[in-house]
This record gives sequence, structure tokens and C-alpha cells, in this order.
Amino acid sequence: VGCKAILVFFQYGVMANFYWLLVEGLYLHILLVLIFSPNRHFTVYLLIGWGIPTIFIITWTVTRIILEDTGCWDTNEHGGPWWVIRIPILISIILNFILFISIIRILLQKLRSPDVGGNDQSQYKRLAKSTLLLIPLFGVHYTVFALFPERTSSTYKIIFELCLGSFQGLIVAVLYCFLNSEV
Repeated sequence: VGCKAILVFFQYGVMANFYWLLVEGLYLHILLVLIFSPNRHFTVYLLIGWGIPTIFIITWTVTRIILEDTGCWDTNEHGGPWWVIRIPILISIILNFILFISIIRILLQKLRSPDVGGNDQSQYKRLAKSTLLLIPLFGVHYTVFALFPERTSSTYKIIFELCLGSFQGLIVAVLYCFLNSEV
């Protein structure tokens, strides 16, 4: 029972990570689109970040108990319970990627406005810098292997996610906190 409880909390943490990345994307997109919005929608963000994973983890736990209550739940012989977790994570990755593309489009429009000085080369440098800063914030690196089946790309996926995913928090902390004079 203890092993299953730990795995449930582990899966909850993984799913909450993806949904908090989605909340970051939503928040930044809303800041860029609705410039003078006094309402920060904090409760909605909390419900997305903690609530949606709670619903799907409870559903996953029930489906594991009903369909595949063997061992410590670390194997996936039946596809059903695994997809109860996988589909919401894929949805959050896809939505976050769409938000990422939309924010890049907004940044490109703002850089091309006549109010922004500089030549084309400096504008593209600023766009490239902004894009590179957004990649770890949005978790865009997850889209590389998001739609591949688990078994076909597991070795490369592990190496890729360990290299990029493990430094995601550090990169975000350095770029947005330590190097930001407003923080």
C-alpha cells in the first residue's frame, strides 16, 4: 500500500508540473493580450495547477484498482489506466505549445512596430533572445517526444529530458529571478 501511495503522489507531482507550466503560459499570454486586466485570476490558476491533476490522479487510481491492481503499479500491462494520465499531460503540452507560438507571434508583432527602434538584425536578436528565454519557462522541450509512443523513443527521450528537463528550474531561476533586477 505504501509503494502504491508513493507512486500516486509521484504521478500527481509529474502531472502538476505540466499543469503549472500551462498556468505559466496562460498567465504570460493573458499579460500580453489583456494589458490592463486588474483581475489576476489566481483562483482559476490554482484550480488548473492543482485541481485538474487531482481529478485525473483520482481517476487513474480508481482505474488501476479496477483494471490492473498488481504489484506496485509501476507496470502498464493494460493501456487504459496509463492513458488516463498520459492524455491530460499531452493536452497540457499541446496547449502550452500553442500558447508559446502565440506569444512568439505577439512578440514579433511588437518588435516590428514603429515604436521599437533598431535595425532588422537587432530586432531578430531580441526575438531570438525572447524565444530562448521562453523555451524553459513553457517546457517546450517536452513537445519533442510528446506524441511518440513510449516504447519507440524511450532511450533518446530519457537522455533528452534528463539533459534539458533537469536544468529547467535552474534556467528559469537564473533568467527570471537572479538576472532580473525587478525581483
